[in-house]
Amino acid sequence: MDTAEALAVVVRGIRRGQGLSQEDINSIGRSHLSRIERGEVSITLDVLVRLAGILDLDPAALVLMATSLQAHESFSDGLKRLSKQLTRIKKAGIDLEIESLVRAGKLPPGRPARSGAAANALEASRLKNDGVPVVEIAARLELSEATVRRYLKKNPPDQP
Repeated sequence: MDTAEALAVVVRGIRRGQGLSQEDINSIGRSHLSRIERGEVSITLDVLVRLAGILDLDPAALVLMATSLQAHESFSDGLKRLSKQLTRIKKAGIDLEIESLVRAGKLPPGRPARSGAAANALEASRLKNDGVPVVEIAARLELSEATVRRYLKKNPPDQP
């Protein structure tokens, strides 16, 4: 069962369980809802959020139920799996990183810096000050030479 089919089963079951007809969910369009309930379309996150709101559910509940069906597990086992993942995220401090990105506003363009990039940049600069060639710095830090050069361009070594 693919994701669209699993979501189809969940949406149809919830809609029927709540005693709603496809006509009752007219803000999505009956034809589109029909294709969703047959698993013929993959929906956008925006549509998922709207659909969850109409069904008076959190979008995460729809996703959890659909992925649980795909994994052939009960919804409670899916919830346990999700709870473990959220605990790991919190323990690793990823939730704080996400919150800081939200507080910062619009994300800067380009690829985000890797974990440890600032430390690597400082170490590259220190090694260059010690006269270590770029090739060797790259080998020691397990980085590409291009990355080391980029670090050195942003953080030039001290001038004698």
